[in-house]
Amino acid sequence: MSNYGFEVLINGEHLCKAGIDTDRHVVTCILTALRRLNEPDELDLTVSGLNSLTGEHPEWVNKELKEGDTITIKVITADFEPARRIRPKVSKEKTLNDKLRYYHQLREELKEHLG
Repeated sequence: MSNYGFEVLINGEHLCKAGIDTDRHVVTCILTALRRLNEPDELDLTVSGLNSLTGEHPEWVNKELKEGDTITIKVITADFEPARRIRPKVSKEKTLNDKLRYYHQLREELKEHLG
């Protein structure tokens, strides 16, 4: 079985060949157009993933886009390039602390609706 990845170009310029050589992983190409009230618009491309064996999050591209940009994504199975950045696995302790902080925030926000 092949490991799939993506070769990504913007306006014909090579950005990356993203892929992970493991049996368990995720590789994503995400285009985002975001508009919020009283804030600048965001238009960007992120190419990243998750190595499920190590818990690391590789990132190949995090790039702002502009109107008229042409993004080309080709599915590939070899010649992956190393990620430009790798976020380490989050510890169980940090994950628990983040969940507890969020729980207490929600409990405070919803106290009028709780029994």
